Amino acid sequence: MLKVDFLTLIFIAIFMQPILMGAFTKFSREKIRFSLWSLCEGLEFILVLFLAIYLTRGIFFQHNPGLFAQIYNGIPEEIRILLFGQDILIYIIVVPLVVWLFRVLIGLITHPIYNAVLGPLSNRLYKLLILIGSGLERIIGALAQIPRAAVLVFASALLLNFYAYYFPAPRLVQMMSESNGYQFIYKNAVSPVLNSNLAQKIPVLVNDHFRQNAVSDSTNDRVITYFNGATLDEAVKSDSQIDSTVRRVVGSEQNERQKAYLIYRWITQNIKYDDQKAAQLSQDSSGINSGSIMAFNTRMGICFDYASLYVSMCRAVGLKVRLVTGLGYSGLSWGDHAWNQVYVPKEGRWLNVDPTFGTVNNYFDNKISLLTIRIPKCRGSGNADHGCVLRHT
Repeated sequence: MLKVDFLTLIFIAIFMQPILMGAFTKFSREKIRFSLWSLCEGLEFILVLFLAIYLTRGIFFQHNPGLFAQIYNGIPEEIRILLFGQDILIYIIVVPLVVWLFRVLIGLITHPIYNAVLGPLSNRLYKLLILIGSGLERIIGALAQIPRAAVLVFASALLLNFYAYYFPAPRLVQMMSESNGYQFIYKNAVSPVLNSNLAQKIPVLVNDHFRQNAVSDSTNDRVITYFNGATLDEAVKSDSQIDSTVRRVVGSEQNERQKAYLIYRWITQNIKYDDQKAAQLSQDSSGINSGSIMAFNTRMGICFDYASLYVSMCRAVGLKVRLVTGLGYSGLSWGDHAWNQVYVPKEGRWLNVDPTFGTVNNYFDNKISLLTIRIPKCRGSGNADHGCVLRHT
């Protein structure tokens, strides 16, 4: 049995509202017809919604060979680049459009059928219910609203999940994580339906620091303490192996932007996220080694290690770089995160580079960075400018 909390009560109220209206609406032929129509349209909407999500997921995320791949490749390249990696945005934009299109098309077939069938059927039920009594009529009216109630609850949980993505209020995130009702709906409906790449793969350090502090707190100092007391300069130290590797990776390339990208690509392809370390750090950061050399030697690390190694490798080939800490979105919740910014003189700007998230999607100077990171605080790294030029609030 679900423990009743505030969010659970809200979901119960959302579910019960159409059911109670169906049960206590005045008894009439029109009410019976409306209940039957509502039942049919509710089932139709559920079918169309899940079909729209299935198609959206297949086209934009899975790209399976065949029809899905053909449709995806037929989308203009500019749109594909704009939407690449933006799971939440795709669902918000594409699914409603597909649902609307399918409902219009299906409605051309089903609505004439409803008009032809439901009118005579409601008349027969009306005569039958007069003989039986209003009790059964109320039960039928309530049951007919169950599909609509289920859709409302699902849509509410989905919107809450999306809202937490764009407006990550600590209190709301905590309520969502502690609500048995929301977690039940998420695990059994929202997560299986979305099957989001972001929610499945992107790692952030979720801990009580974020849940207990306001979003306006831009220090995020726990990320910095994760390298076990070493200074930032110690964490980004390089050695001969790192230096020789990055020179080989960059080769004869002279363009700063391309050099920065080659380093980013090498790290995303060669360093694996250390889930065990992340889980341990959420409890106790003592006795754990972090930083560039450790990440390079073990080929594993957490976000801070990825970011430190990127600093080391960039500095070895003369790039101006800095380490940034803030909040990152995993697809489920916000947590402590570290990434980088690298300066490109020819463009006169700092580029957001996230080697950790880059293991999932393209996070090199990509607009998705603005949707998955919040409240950055720039950390010095020897040759880096200490002032932040971005505020994602």
